[in-house]
Amino acid sequence: MALPSLRPNAIAVYVYRPALEAARAGRYDFLQIRRSAKARGHRHSWQTVYGGVEAEGGRNGRETSLEAALRELREETGLRPKRMFQVEYVEIFYFRASDEAFVMPVFGVEAEPGAVIVLNHEHDDSRWTREEDIGRAFMWRTQREALAELLRQLREPGEAQR
Repeated sequence: MALPSLRPNAIAVYVYRPALEAARAGRYDFLQIRRSAKARGHRHSWQTVYGGVEAEGGRNGRETSLEAALRELREETGLRPKRMFQVEYVEIFYFRASDEAFVMPVFGVEAEPGAVIVLNHEHDDSRWTREEDIGRAFMWRTQREALAELLRQLREPGEAQR
């Protein structure tokens, strides 16, 4: 008997890099991008890379979550991953303005240390947030939980990183 499944309708991508300061060896910094006044929702808030999974496109007619993550990463930041893996966490977010719930697989992407961020029209600024500041800098509980799992997987690699 086939079990029912739920198709993701959005993705979350957390971009990280090893801390640049020698005193913080073994720690990570995380990219945040600020939603612009032109963004659809959560204007002027610091977020990670989020985006929808397109109903059309991709190799098999419908875009996969992985394809959506790579597309959104490129569109919102101009980055290409040095390394990318599925984080063992799914964000579920309710967007009150449209009365929709989004189911988002989470991906971790390592950026090159000197990577240049190129923002699209939905964002007007970027910053690297220290691992030590996650609790203060990331506004949503699910973001902090996703980052805790991403950090656990970085420090205790398993099958998901392959």
